[in-house]
Amino acid sequence: MTIRARLPFALCLPLVVACAGDPSGATGDETDSTSGSTGSGTSDEPTSTGETTGVTTGAGEPHVVPAFGDKFTVIGTAKDGLNAVRDLAFSPGAPDQLWTFNMLSHGVVIFFAPGTEQQSAEVRIDAYGQHFMAYVSSAAFGDNGNFASCQESRNEWNVGDQEPDDFMGPTLWSADLDIFAKVGQALPPENQVEGSHLDMLHQSPLCMGIAHDVDNVYWAIDGKRGDIVRYDFQADHGPGGGDHSDGVITRYGDVDVTRAANIPSHMALDHATGMLYIADAGGGRIMRLDTATGMNTGALQGDWDGAEYTGVAGADYQLVAEGLDAPSGLALHEGWILVSEHGSGDIIAFDLAGKEVDRMTTPAQQIMGITIGPAGDLWYVDAVANEVVRVDP
Repeated sequence: MTIRARLPFALCLPLVVACAGDPSGATGDETDSTSGSTGSGTSDEPTSTGETTGVTTGAGEPHVVPAFGDKFTVIGTAKDGLNAVRDLAFSPGAPDQLWTFNMLSHGVVIFFAPGTEQQSAEVRIDAYGQHFMAYVSSAAFGDNGNFASCQESRNEWNVGDQEPDDFMGPTLWSADLDIFAKVGQALPPENQVEGSHLDMLHQSPLCMGIAHDVDNVYWAIDGKRGDIVRYDFQADHGPGGGDHSDGVITRYGDVDVTRAANIPSHMALDHATGMLYIADAGGGRIMRLDTATGMNTGALQGDWDGAEYTGVAGADYQLVAEGLDAPSGLALHEGWILVSEHGSGDIIAFDLAGKEVDRMTTPAQQIMGITIGPAGDLWYVDAVANEVVRVDP
């Protein structure tokens, strides 16, 4: 597939339906020529930094949120390998690495020293990415050197194209650059080693958002059923393995989230309070789940992995804000909930009670994931323009 730096907005709404097929259905020509094989591209020259545009925000009044601003500096583009980029995050163990997650390549582009004169970029696509990072919607880093990705897929590929079978869910990876998309890359597999993934559990097809809890525990959105699911990978099986039987999966079946195809619903956990904040893209609202509440209702049917699979009912699930235009990206920062509004391109700040306190208009065509950088600055991705953008005051 030809990578385009910027596509006319009207030609790509929604992004995948108009440009490359729908990941919720059968396979087509969604992937580019590097998908499904070991992908590694590097650029030692500084990449496309410094392109700044100004947009007047609000009525010219000062922003309440210091991370908001009226300058938008393009840090990365399709020239760096971005291919329908939907999420981004700085690696906690290496804050000079900005990882971006690209739906149409089933892989990542890592920016080193982003936003500086020393910036470089590297494309990494695991040989088995069409399963383990298929149509990646979102990702979250843990505090132990690992991260997990969430796939908007019904499992259309398993060492070859196949009919979707919903054998899909979040994948655990190592952020170690000597492991990720480096080990286990033989295709077909040697000694049953399939790529560099550390673990995977399979109860959330069309997974739309993910947030880290603790250790190898993550919260994910099951877009097919519209539930929140807690995944504890526990001990990983090592790169490319296949034993998932120690996993603990807990489904919050009465916690409703509405999937909007091709628009991720990002989440963030407030570790101090146990509150999980959710951008419900299809419902046009921000929700909050008290993860300490609810009663376990016992074993559920349909386990794929030999794992412990149970349900929870009666958890405290609250409306924080409503009437939003397809909220997608979400980050917690200094007591605010920051949300990217996919429909308008705005980034909105709410207090924890759900009151809007600030709003910033961006030039994004299809804004998705947002994150706060090590310096406290705000970054976002634009899936149609294939841009990583830093907001400057």
